[in-house]
Amino acid sequence: MIQITKSADWNTGASKSADAAARAALMKFGSRKLRVIRLVESLLRPIVSLSNRSQATASAVKNEDVKDILVLEYWHLGDIVMQLPFLQNLRLHYPNARIALLASPKGASLITDRSIVDEIIITRVPWAEHYSRWKKYNPFSKLWLDLHRTLQTLRARRFDLAFASRADLRDNFMLWFLNVRRRVGYSFGGGGLFLTDVVSPDLQNPHQSNRSLQLLRHLGKPVLEQQPRLHLSPEERREAKRLMENLGVAPGDFLVAVHPGARSPIRQWGHEHFAAVARSLRDNFRVKIVWFEDPQESPGIKDSQFLRLSLPLRKFMAVLSHCNLLICNDSGPMHIATALDVPVVAVFGPGEPAWFGPLGSKTQIVI
Repeated sequence: MIQITKSADWNTGASKSADAAARAALMKFGSRKLRVIRLVESLLRPIVSLSNRSQATASAVKNEDVKDILVLEYWHLGDIVMQLPFLQNLRLHYPNARIALLASPKGASLITDRSIVDEIIITRVPWAEHYSRWKKYNPFSKLWLDLHRTLQTLRARRFDLAFASRADLRDNFMLWFLNVRRRVGYSFGGGGLFLTDVVSPDLQNPHQSNRSLQLLRHLGKPVLEQQPRLHLSPEERREAKRLMENLGVAPGDFLVAVHPGARSPIRQWGHEHFAAVARSLRDNFRVKIVWFEDPQESPGIKDSQFLRLSLPLRKFMAVLSHCNLLICNDSGPMHIATALDVPVVAVFGPGEPAWFGPLGSKTQIVI
């Protein structure tokens, strides 16, 4: 039987000390942001307490009683890939439950394998869509209305179990608003009062993927898989093979893929730097260079000896799976490659490899 951890425990002195240690080890957290979070918690605490008293006492939830599970991961491509080991283990431990994933439109297209997720609920969350603070919290944005409609629909479903691994007050609040019977997450980023289970993070292994897996360990579930896995259909693989043949790629050619893009400009090492590396490889080894360009961006490099491709996501994944190596920035394609078992050399700038580095043994990080 799974025991419910009282959410009131979150604000004890020991919990506050543990949260402070976790923030120092796992987040870049300013004092101003912390003050805002504490203010929001203070304003909402009476409402949460009143709501909890008005509800019937939550009964213990047996494993066999867990029928509907919700997982929040509505951010970007790399975030979905880092969540895959958690989803794979969740399915192994709850084979008969219906698992729903709240994801962004782009992230949803990554997962076509319904053996780990039964349902993908697509939504666009305002603060995950933009870098600009005004655009994130613009009260006139239509995204707020769309999100509210989605949450109202989910609230009516009354999930048995839900997980939020990002240590984000907003995520924890959503789980409480959705009236989930058991809400599992972290308090060190704020919002512990909204959870039934406040999990202690593993400070020795701070990777985002492990933060998710730690939620399962809290429930007494061992981690059985740690490597993310993405699946391609046989037709997707055949189509990619035909494309490569049309480009003159022969069986046995060693393909080095280069993806110089990244969602954040500050994470981009620069097209010319990547091109210099690619040319050096081409001049010194018997390799062919596959140069990936984002469809929404203008071409950055003109080199007739590169196999330049601009493909939608699923086709990009299929072609990448045929490559022997990917050289890239700290980016979504970096994580996608690890889930396709393609070796990776990743250039990191301001990012934290210990938190967001590529998973697996076939990786090399360059700072």
